[in-house]
Amino acid sequence: MPLLRADAVASRRIVVAAPLDDATVMQESLRRDVSEHPEEFVVFATEAGASQFMSEHRLSVEMETSGRILSRGVVGYWQGKTIVVLPWEPLKNFQ
Repeated sequence: MPLLRADAVASRRIVVAAPLDDATVMQESLRRDVSEHPEEFVVFATEAGASQFMSEHRLSVEMETSGRILSRGVVGYWQGKTIVVLPWEPLKNFQ
């Protein structure tokens, strides 16, 4: 908001970042791991893509069964790599 007068006092506003939920924290951690070690992961943007890949490689894929691990986006393992679902992040508009 522009100041109308040169001697006017701008209002102060304290902005507090919203706390991140556990799912967001886990997804960001997984994104970091994938970006730092891409050779260790097979990444899909959707569960459908991951499911299709796992069905095509069903004889060599080990499915993850732990609900806690599945909730983090890890769905299985193939040839020493971790199969993960990481939806595309929307682009952030920095102004």
